[in-house]
Amino acid sequence: MKDLKLKEGERIVDEVRQYGLTTMWSWIGGFLLLAIAAFFMFWLFRHDWWGQSLFALLILGSLFVFFRTYFLWKKNVFFITTHRLIDIEQGGFFHRVVSEIPYDQVEDVSGKVKGMFGTLFRYGNVRVQTGNGKIKIIVPNVKRPLQLQQQINEMRERYLSKYSHEFSGDVAEIIVDKLYELELPDLRQVQKALDKRIKKLNIEE
Repeated sequence: MKDLKLKEGERIVDEVRQYGLTTMWSWIGGFLLLAIAAFFMFWLFRHDWWGQSLFALLILGSLFVFFRTYFLWKKNVFFITTHRLIDIEQGGFFHRVVSEIPYDQVEDVSGKVKGMFGTLFRYGNVRVQTGNGKIKIIVPNVKRPLQLQQQINEMRERYLSKYSHEFSGDVAEIIVDKLYELELPDLRQVQKALDKRIKKLNIEE
């Protein structure tokens, strides 16, 4: 992706797209329009301008379905880098959402295979959740989602072990500094977590 800017020392490890087989119905729809145009071609051309117009619409419709299916498959991509996860979600020709989660903010990664076709062809969804719940990435209909889940967890563990020195030292001081970067809703969530933790420690004493 030309508009994807990597950080210093960061590189792309893998890029994941929707399993091609799951786009089958869109391709079938395009071929169906093409088949209808071919089957009724001579009959349509015998009906002057409206028949020829309808034939042209069927051809253009099939080409549009083919192009849109390929475009969305190509543009919807999930990047695994050495530093973070980046999800580019292309909802249409003019609608794009980009989400990213650094590995130190990844709280949970789960892979799910569901249904007969998912089990038979080994595809499903992968869900990535941050600790504060602000960002949630769902990568739909990917090949071997459980293996992708393991790959993400391995990259996360590798990143945390490599940069563990950045998270060491005076942890309390680091946390206090970070508090000044948070908004009121986030501070309330932190307060709840602190109250829960303090209560648990008091019980243990």
